[in-house]
Amino acid sequence: MSSSSSSAAPDLTIDLSSGASNMVNHARTLLLNKNGSTRPPASYFGEEVVPKHYAPVELSSSLLTVRRALFGGNPDDAGLNYMLWQYMRVLHSTEFVEYVLALGTRITYLHERSLLDAAFGPTVVNNPTALQFNGAPDLGGTSGQLIGSWSIERTAPAVFVIKNLQTGKQATQYPGYAGGVTDYMPMTGHKDFKVRVFDAYATMSQWVVEYLAKPGIEMDLASRAAQLNNIGAAADAALFPNREPYKTFQRLWDYHMHLPYKLSGALLALIYQTEELRSG
Repeated sequence: MSSSSSSAAPDLTIDLSSGASNMVNHARTLLLNKNGSTRPPASYFGEEVVPKHYAPVELSSSLLTVRRALFGGNPDDAGLNYMLWQYMRVLHSTEFVEYVLALGTRITYLHERSLLDAAFGPTVVNNPTALQFNGAPDLGGTSGQLIGSWSIERTAPAVFVIKNLQTGKQATQYPGYAGGVTDYMPMTGHKDFKVRVFDAYATMSQWVVEYLAKPGIEMDLASRAAQLNNIGAAADAALFPNREPYKTFQRLWDYHMHLPYKLSGALLALIYQTEELRSG
């Protein structure tokens, strides 16, 4: 996305033209753009209220390019929620929050809970003392995925079937086995994340493992802005049509020197485009 070379001071006057709706968290819901009836439970990482009746809007290929820059190549719900946690606070940090509130003033996500205080790392749902882990899965990066989960089934003393519950792929492992302890086995789909089993603590032959990865630098605001800066001319034109309020949003992105304002321009453009498509 190329910035204008003009040095003229841009007009950043707020011009609101749409009325507020009754949808809870309307702007956030539009930016998430996922089916409200199939959202994870409230206890899920970063989950916020999404109206049950919300149906996702089909976006053009150019706007999908914008979404990939903002959220990653293949984000999961946790990754989406983490980025939205950052983006909504950016949107509420400047006077241009009026565009958010113009779509709906009923919000629930401005609370003190910090997603960075979450318990990152592996969790064994059952019989945790029997398993020991080494390394970490390839999560928290450009894909936008933060959560991995696996089932482990012991079918013989040194034979294990490890299934990746995200992809459905499974692999049978035949680790070395001595002194009641197996060698480390790769968790299917993530060769650098491994597990071994201690017989002395094993009270069952099946386990479920969940892993919440700490977001990496690829998921911070500056990195996402850098990705957005390279989406190409077609996606740029699709994001910022030559009319208001998109002219105002583009001036924010092209001219403003401070990241919260720049990102607000791009985020608001995608939100308003999605609302236009939703409402027809």
